[in-house]
Amino acid sequence: MKPYTDCGPCVLKWIYERLANPLNEAERFEVLKEVMSVLSRDLGPSINLGALCNRSLEAVEEFFPASAAGYQEFKLKCNEAASRLLDDARDFIEKAKTRRDRIAKACGLASLGNVAPIGAPSAPFEFSHVEDVIRGESPLPLISGNPSEAVSRAHHVLYVADNAGEIGFDSLLISLLKEWGLTVTLIVKEDPFFDDATMKDALYFHLDRIADAILSVNKIFVPGDAAPDLAKAFSKSDLVISKGTGNCEALFAEGGGKTTVFLLKAKCRPISEQLAVDEGKFIVKVAN
Repeated sequence: MKPYTDCGPCVLKWIYERLANPLNEAERFEVLKEVMSVLSRDLGPSINLGALCNRSLEAVEEFFPASAAGYQEFKLKCNEAASRLLDDARDFIEKAKTRRDRIAKACGLASLGNVAPIGAPSAPFEFSHVEDVIRGESPLPLISGNPSEAVSRAHHVLYVADNAGEIGFDSLLISLLKEWGLTVTLIVKEDPFFDDATMKDALYFHLDRIADAILSVNKIFVPGDAAPDLAKAFSKSDLVISKGTGNCEALFAEGGGKTTVFLLKAKCRPISEQLAVDEGKFIVKVAN
């Protein structure tokens, strides 16, 4: 996805709010100056937005460890909140009468888990939208395209995870893909990386027993800038499942023609316009 002008201030805010709390005033100024320097140099209408975020993150990565401790308890609480809903969510999926409906339900719940704010989180994520749907009080999110057809044509799936907590709902979708005989490689972040899911969060939901492989990336996954093992996994895949805003920014219209299923909440104007959905709505979108 290419940047909008809105994206510059948003990248600055996203990084600053996640790093600022444990830093002293001089370090906070340094973060602002370094990120603004990258944006001043590289922000333009042709850059991949995920790559721009990565360059901004690389400029301040020395401050990552300071933020890590504050996120550990937060991420555990998010995982616990999701875990409490998984049995009911699994039953909700399994009650579907057709394969098409099961994949729609699994994708829908995974999308509804994408509740992380663009700004820094102030409290553990709650999954009330998931609860409402499995109780029959709300409908599933908008589905644009046919995820069942996309899955039926696939053999190798690359699943790019987003945040802690919501990765629990990803585990239900991945289990379904494995049940249908697909090979699934999961990508998570390397520690420390804010509220994003890392190997520790994947292990919390036993994804090491479900996915065929779990790989880690130290920034946002951008295929053209990926390490060899990640680039190989992307090349081998014939279906990509992308969770959340950051992964959508890196992969939308940049997937080299691969079928990609985007699962997220459209939290800003650029994303809502790209996905053709109202801002604030959850969506399951199949794109090439």
